[in-house]
Amino acid sequence: ITTIFSPEERARAIAVWAGFAGAGGAIGPIVSGALLERYWWGAAVLINLPLVALTILAIWVYAPESRDEAKTPLDPVGALLSLAGLGALVFAIIQGGENGWTSTSVLTAGVVAAGTIIAFVQWERRSPHPMLPVSLFRNRRFSLGAGVVTVAFFVMFGFFLLVTEYLQFARQYSPLLAGVALLPLPIVFVAVSPRSAILAERFGAARVMAAGLGIVAGGFLMLSAVTPRTSYVLLALGFAVLGAGMGVTAAPATAEIMSAVPLSKAGVGSAVNDTTRELGGALGIAILGAIANSAYRTAINLGGLGLAAGADSQARESIGGAARVASGLSRANALQDRAATAFSHAFGVASVVSIVIAVAAAIAVLAFSRPEGGETVEELADEALEFDLPLVPAAAADTAE
Repeated sequence: ITTIFSPEERARAIAVWAGFAGAGGAIGPIVSGALLERYWWGAAVLINLPLVALTILAIWVYAPESRDEAKTPLDPVGALLSLAGLGALVFAIIQGGENGWTSTSVLTAGVVAAGTIIAFVQWERRSPHPMLPVSLFRNRRFSLGAGVVTVAFFVMFGFFLLVTEYLQFARQYSPLLAGVALLPLPIVFVAVSPRSAILAERFGAARVMAAGLGIVAGGFLMLSAVTPRTSYVLLALGFAVLGAGMGVTAAPATAEIMSAVPLSKAGVGSAVNDTTRELGGALGIAILGAIANSAYRTAINLGGLGLAAGADSQARESIGGAARVASGLSRANALQDRAATAFSHAFGVASVVSIVIAVAAAIAVLAFSRPEGGETVEELADEALEFDLPLVPAAAADTAE
């Protein structure tokens, strides 16, 4: 996108791209749900092979070649340090929710994560050919865009994990019906995303991103008090509001990242966009999942059901465990109802946490962004020299001509 489209067209092209990504989000759960109802679970994974093959072929045929003319070596040390640091961090978060935050495994993983992440930053700062030039984060637009992408996908990936369990276990939806039930979110996302570039041009990217995060918080507010018997109409409205918020947020954030790097470093900008998205998603799944799991264990009440010790422990572990125990009981409905109520509470707790994170991020975006035109000539010149950008802004060049 950055190599094909001019700077004037790029933001809208990115917005359209984000809309197509949302369309994939609409089709994926439905197709995988249909496959899961009829075939082995691996079919939902294998279906991607022909799709990826067709995509590679299309890229080979239609996408123009672009590359940094400088022959930059790979950075295997940086890659290994980043992998070790992020892997240890996610492991610590997941294990903390299960084994306690003061357990030996969690503390050890936390120390390893902190040490390797610090080592990664130091290595990237000193490496002549860094995998991730950390100096890019001194560019305010780049940092804000990366931060917004991280937060947006943090709350949304955590939401997708928990809402799938809520729909299938608490409401007893089939995999296919659960996918169909989520359709309001991607449909609204696809409709709103292409228009986000117009909003950013008119009001500024920072205001639009902050508004989008606020809308996301509003969607979670609508879903924060759900029960197993909440009307689907209310759920659909909440899903639609989340889709609108993500549609307003994602494309401008990506455009901010890509517009802050020179064309020769477009690959780095794209990699940061993808990395922050996946990092936010991984942390969202781990942290919100751990919070919800802890809330479920606290809320579940199994008194009077007469469960054996092993069955009691399994039912307290997760709502999926409770469903497995219930399948072998004569009083299955009683256990299912209690587990569904407890998980709905846990889903609400995770939603409240997501609200706090989204609102805090929106405030931070407004606080740390400059008004349009707020940078001095000296600051613009410094950025241009550091990031290999033109010293004369495009608008000024057009005026001079």
